[in-house]
Amino acid sequence: RLEHQDISQITLVDGEGPLHTRRSGDMAMLEGEQSAELPAMTLRVHGGGGLAASLAATGETAIPQGLEGLDSHVLDAACRARLSPEEKLEREVTRRREFELERRQRIFDAKRRTIGVDKEALNAQVAEKQKRLEEEKKNSNVGSNYMLALDRQLKLQEAAKKQMHHEMEKECREFSKQHLNKESADTFDLNDPHKLRKSQPMRIGDTDPNCGPASMLKFGGEDLMKDERVKQQQKQQVMFIEQQKFEKAMLAEENDGGKISKETQEMIDLRNEMEAHENALRRELQKGQQDANLVNAAQLAATRREQIQQEADRDMAELYHHAQDPFLNETTQQINSNGKIRRPEYKGSSREERLQGRMLLEQQAAEQQMARNDGKGEDYMMAQFQEATRRKLIIQERAKQRDKRLLAMQNAQENLKLRVEKTHKDKATNEMYTNKFSNDFFEQFGVGTR
Repeated sequence: RLEHQDISQITLVDGEGPLHTRRSGDMAMLEGEQSAELPAMTLRVHGGGGLAASLAATGETAIPQGLEGLDSHVLDAACRARLSPEEKLEREVTRRREFELERRQRIFDAKRRTIGVDKEALNAQVAEKQKRLEEEKKNSNVGSNYMLALDRQLKLQEAAKKQMHHEMEKECREFSKQHLNKESADTFDLNDPHKLRKSQPMRIGDTDPNCGPASMLKFGGEDLMKDERVKQQQKQQVMFIEQQKFEKAMLAEENDGGKISKETQEMIDLRNEMEAHENALRRELQKGQQDANLVNAAQLAATRREQIQQEADRDMAELYHHAQDPFLNETTQQINSNGKIRRPEYKGSSREERLQGRMLLEQQAAEQQMARNDGKGEDYMMAQFQEATRRKLIIQERAKQRDKRLLAMQNAQENLKLRVEKTHKDKATNEMYTNKFSNDFFEQFGVGTR
């Protein structure tokens, strides 16, 4: 609020000219008395900036006396103009005249009416929109970069955590393998699948002290030197591999070709000599093994011939017993002195028993034939029933397919009819709602502004 003793005159300006506020008789009298002492101050109202704008317009910088303690938003406040109906009407008429002038310039401009809106204005709008989008993208990128950095840090922490967990699991597995495996258990010897392989053999060499006078010192197929032979073969294989590596390394070096060839030839000769010695030793071992095998084969053949001869002797004795046995040959007396057959020697049946047995066999054959015939009849009837059922199902399936085909054809015809009707209907609708332009339509433009 402005105190009446501090301000002598307040002029309100609203873009059209100075407007004086209405005061009471006391304030007008007071203003007339103090007009010679206090300077006049002009305030812009209704969108005009308040005290700060008035000071800037008059060129003054000092705040009037009595207004020093007010806040800046109170000092910068603009008073609303109090306009009479005539002044409001004048402002509205002026606003509409200016709007009409701007509208006429825009309408009667052939270039703007033909091409469209001003390209510079559109470019300005596009540039403003592009700038706004860039700012939004920049702000979004800042947040995205922060989120990406945070996500990267979390991933690194998670990876470190997984690595630590993996290392702990690895240490646990290694400890279990070394100290908690099955081989370390006290009872592993009971479940060891290679127990017999690890156990001590029956004898160790021909001079084993564990074997007494009654022990067998040689078994068929026994090979006591197998382990030593395998070790020697493995060593020989390692030596061959090392020799090949050495040769390749020598060939890779850039030395004198003659020296390399000479050393290579010496090594080849040495190797050939060693191979010849080994081959000779191997032939001797093979020959000794072959002689032992031949001796064993001869012993086995002699034993087999002896067994065959013994079996033939037993067979001849059995055949001789069968030929001389009185029970099998029936050489004893079969009939007594009175003409009757001896009961212990009787072998056979009477005529009545034989006839009864024959009748029983014939009855069984007839029953079997009847059972076979009954089964065939039932199978035949079942086959006939199945064939009739199959034919009936085939007829039903064909009728169903025929009905389905007829229904599909009917639907196709109805769809075709509906499509033709829709085409005619769309054509009629398009003709109904299509505007026909004439010269009168084009002549109405450019005549006036309304």
